[in-house]
Amino acid sequence: MRGSVVAVLAAGTLGFAGLHKTVTIDVNGTAIKVSTFSGNVGDILANEGVTVGTGDLVVPTVQSSVGDGGVISVRTGSPVTLTVDGKQQTIAASSAATSTATSRTLAASRSDAVGRSELITRSVTLTVEGRPRTIVTDATDVRTALQQIGVVLSDGDVVTPGLDSAIEDGTQIVIGKPDDSIVTVTETEKFDTVETRSDAVARGTKIVTRKGVEGQTVTTYSVTKVDGKEVSRTVVTQSETKPAVDELVTVGTGDPSKVSTSSGGTSRPVAAGTARAIAKELAADRGWGDDQFACLDSLWQRESGWRTTAGNPTSGAYGIPQSLPGSKMASAGPNWRTDAKTQIIWGLGYIKARYSTPCGAWAHFQARNWY
Repeated sequence: MRGSVVAVLAAGTLGFAGLHKTVTIDVNGTAIKVSTFSGNVGDILANEGVTVGTGDLVVPTVQSSVGDGGVISVRTGSPVTLTVDGKQQTIAASSAATSTATSRTLAASRSDAVGRSELITRSVTLTVEGRPRTIVTDATDVRTALQQIGVVLSDGDVVTPGLDSAIEDGTQIVIGKPDDSIVTVTETEKFDTVETRSDAVARGTKIVTRKGVEGQTVTTYSVTKVDGKEVSRTVVTQSETKPAVDELVTVGTGDPSKVSTSSGGTSRPVAAGTARAIAKELAADRGWGDDQFACLDSLWQRESGWRTTAGNPTSGAYGIPQSLPGSKMASAGPNWRTDAKTQIIWGLGYIKARYSTPCGAWAHFQARNWY
């Protein structure tokens, strides 16, 4: 966020167009007071015989109104010729308040250290009430640059960057009236990922045991714009409407041949034609090798002993994968009550959707005694 400095100078009460008022006209540092009934800056200058050229800087702008006691600053444009190492460049710009010459020439050489240090000019853009103008200045901060060209700030003017801000070549200085608004934004809060190493999962395998959930924060800001450009944003209120949930990942460190059974032993032989043989083949079709089947073997051995009619009298879970309720398995094929293939197809789909892999489901079971 960028801050803004509000510079407030005392000004007379604004009158209505056509009423008598006294204003000060400052032309290149020479000021006179005039009495006028004119409505805007352009009319006042014209009535006093002040001609504004294309490169001249007028503050406030010629279209602006000015009240009794107001100040109109006029800085006539003059070309600035810069000579660096023998190469000249002329820049048309408004003159500094201390310079009344029609032109000036500044020279510096890379071989002349003293002369070069004395020539530090900056080309900056000054925008007043939406009208940009390029000026050349040797000032090092915004306040001094504005003083050099005779800018007089009015009540409520906002200057950005701030008056004490440093300037460099290309700096944009904007002067205008602030436009304040209240903006409410819903912002996303990223979740963290927490990894846990486990020798119960084959090394080289990462299993997401809980998916992360992004949080939400609602923030209300007070926003200030000048000439349509945001210059400051301040938090008014902020509340977390949805907390972020960490993503939990199990990182396998175990030997794939030794993570299959609940006792930690090696994989058991798989007899042809059995439910385990069917499951190993179907798991392979999904790209799950022996390490994943070892986890699946351990999981369903604990859950059902690989029996198609295994039932949990307490929860009502049924079959090899302990579907709850058992009727869900009808979506995978016929005869869900007794057909091992139907039950296994459904069980592998459930594991894929919830835990990504059998080792992910097995790690969850070991941590919570259910999956």
